[in-house]
Amino acid sequence: MAAKTLVDKGIKVQLLDAGVLPQTFSKKTNESFVSLRQTNTQQANYLLGSDFESLGSLQKKNPVHLTPQRIFTTAEVDKYLRWQDGDFNPIESLAKGGLGNAWGLGSYVYSAAELEQSGLPVAPMQKAYQWVANTISISGGNDQSAAFANQSLFDPEHPIPLDFNGQRLWNKALKHQTHLTKKGFTIGRAPLALSTETTKNGERYQHNDLDFYETGTTSAFRPINLIEQLEKTGLLHYTPQQLVLSFHQKDEVIYVESLDLKEGSKKQYRCKKLILAAGALGTARMVMRALNLDKLPLLCNPYTYIPSLQPRLLGAANMGYQTGLAQLSLYYDAAQTHQNIAMGSLYSYRSLMGFRLMREFPLDFKLGMQWVKLLQPALNITGVFHPEYASAHKWMQRLPDSQQLSGDVFKSCYQLSSDEWNQISQTERAFKSALRKLGTYPLKTQRNQHGASIHYGGTLPFSDTLGSSPGIRSNGCLHHFTNVFVADGSGFRFLSGKGLTLSLMAYAHCVANYASDN
Repeated sequence: MAAKTLVDKGIKVQLLDAGVLPQTFSKKTNESFVSLRQTNTQQANYLLGSDFESLGSLQKKNPVHLTPQRIFTTAEVDKYLRWQDGDFNPIESLAKGGLGNAWGLGSYVYSAAELEQSGLPVAPMQKAYQWVANTISISGGNDQSAAFANQSLFDPEHPIPLDFNGQRLWNKALKHQTHLTKKGFTIGRAPLALSTETTKNGERYQHNDLDFYETGTTSAFRPINLIEQLEKTGLLHYTPQQLVLSFHQKDEVIYVESLDLKEGSKKQYRCKKLILAAGALGTARMVMRALNLDKLPLLCNPYTYIPSLQPRLLGAANMGYQTGLAQLSLYYDAAQTHQNIAMGSLYSYRSLMGFRLMREFPLDFKLGMQWVKLLQPALNITGVFHPEYASAHKWMQRLPDSQQLSGDVFKSCYQLSSDEWNQISQTERAFKSALRKLGTYPLKTQRNQHGASIHYGGTLPFSDTLGSSPGIRSNGCLHHFTNVFVADGSGFRFLSGKGLTLSLMAYAHCVANYASDN
């Protein structure tokens, strides 16, 4: 979004990026998930991969559940972005378009209280949210949950249709909204970066339940498509195969050092102004090398899965319309202050395939598959993101390592206090109670490995005064440099339980505006 902002102003931009692409682009199919399963003799290649790529990460501490078409999103990461084993296991990307290739599309506006807690400028961010909503399609969330979803800053497009599973939950939600409100919950249609009325994202939403498999131009907003659109203007020069390592400034010139992934050699680029937008972890690496730092703080939302069942749907026919995208968002604001919100996204489960559930059954394969067939129509997955605050026990550290092409390796510490664990436990109990009120009964609670939420921030906390630790001003300017700016979540001092992606896009727009105007 920073590049989009600059190009719209007629400014030339050079974008350095590792830019990993899929080895083969998946072909579009006019089939639905059901017809694919029933009639396509080559379905295994499409759904599992010709080399079973989608099974590859299941044994990892934080398994990345990517379909074959999107496996490139995390390709080459283990080679170039090395972390020592620890209690924090992040998921990163070197792909063109980054983690946005697999983004779940949740698009949430931070409230004024959340913006202030994060250190973000309220008025500029509220204008930037509107700009993003004019740039891409966002659908859903314009109901009783609007105060949490879009803050009434823009009018979203119509939400996607509910499937039979989601419709039963929604009917229960409307019936029991008063009870849920008393317990601190608000439920609404999930706001998604998805075109349902226009074609701003490329196409209109197709009811084929292949949302996790399709790549290229679809109804979903994907950064890779925006990059390619900007390239056509002639103002954006996209330079792939470049892993930016560090930078330094001499007089008014900024020198950027990168590793050419194709040639294996280092290169240097010069610019007047530099905007870093490699994500909180990627940007932290560059700044630590540039300032010779060995440690920075870290934020990452704790993340819980709560699978549940709607008993009346056990063994139901499962052949019609269904969607793998989030249908409902459940916001938990016990204090009703709009500043300490945990949020759950409610999903049906079909298109991501039953083999992902098989590991949970103490049964042989044949019996396990029979159980999966019975359970899938009734199954819901609620992914709960907990709000996240900084502490002295959450950090990343840089260590020299001559064996790495970058010359270093990273380790981490991520430990929650007893108070934080108690709050997470209380929140989980509250969500399970709310789910029972919706008619879906929790099976168990699964706490994911630290880093699994893929929501990272806080490595360079916002501070408008130069302190002993490095940081950035709220306008994005990096301390110790005059023309280096940070346009990602590095500065966020707090992470709401609501997804931060829309706020990242809005903030990138703010930073690009400031950098170009000053």
